[in-house]
Amino acid sequence: MKNLRIVVLTSLIFSINYDSFSQETRTISSNTGLCVNKYDIIVDAYYGYPYLMGVLIKKVLADSFRITDVHNYNHFGARVEYMVWNEVGLGLEYTYALLTVKYQSANGKYYTASVAKQRILAKFNYHFSTTETLDPYLTAGIGYTNTQIGSNQPGVKNKSINIIPVASRIGIGLRYFFTESFAINAEVGFGGPLMQAGISFKL
Repeated sequence: MKNLRIVVLTSLIFSINYDSFSQETRTISSNTGLCVNKYDIIVDAYYGYPYLMGVLIKKVLADSFRITDVHNYNHFGARVEYMVWNEVGLGLEYTYALLTVKYQSANGKYYTASVAKQRILAKFNYHFSTTETLDPYLTAGIGYTNTQIGSNQPGVKNKSINIIPVASRIGIGLRYFFTESFAINAEVGFGGPLMQAGISFKL
């Protein structure tokens, strides 16, 4: 019975604190009239183009008679941002890029090789000229990258080709909120995909 009272009391305190936090967030939002504000959490999902290593490999292998297909899937990514102030957000970003190559080996059989790249970065965003619907920002990030080469051919082992396993990015982006919580996003920059576009959700 005592444990039940503790659980109920803890739940009540959490509920009060969460309601207070939500009310404070709504108050800040209504006072500023901006689409993003302090305490907001923004989640982005996007497709990035191009995967430059994939472009180069595809061009080099295009005329090889043993290559039957080369497919560059480019980048798929996601990021989350927490607004510590109305103008400043901190977050994390993850991207995955993939190139596949179907080829005929010396034994006459066909196999698929792949080049896969993963990046995870800590991000700093500076938001400027924000309006009720538009959220332009400057972004910079640094983190870790890993590229793996592999094949389903028996006896071929996966290899990492990371000369310097450090990832970085600088860029400029924009979100357009067509509702209070949903937006479309676009970003251009150096480090990772040159162009990104996708959807956003604000918590």
